[in-house]
Amino acid sequence: MNKFDLLVEQATKLINTEPLPDDAEEQLQQIIDQAADKMERRMLASFAESLFVIRNE
Repeated sequence: MNKFDLLVEQATKLINTEPLPDDAEEQLQQIIDQAADKMERRMLASFAESLFVIRNE
């Protein structure tokens, strides 16, 4: 498994955690910051959108 796949796995586990941690946004940003390039960061940013929707349900 490559680094990007591991980051996706970490982000997936984070947004599926019940209840969400109070610092979920910060944790997700740390995951996104580990991405190798701009394209990977943009792909991981979609998890931020999901996290926003989950937070505001």
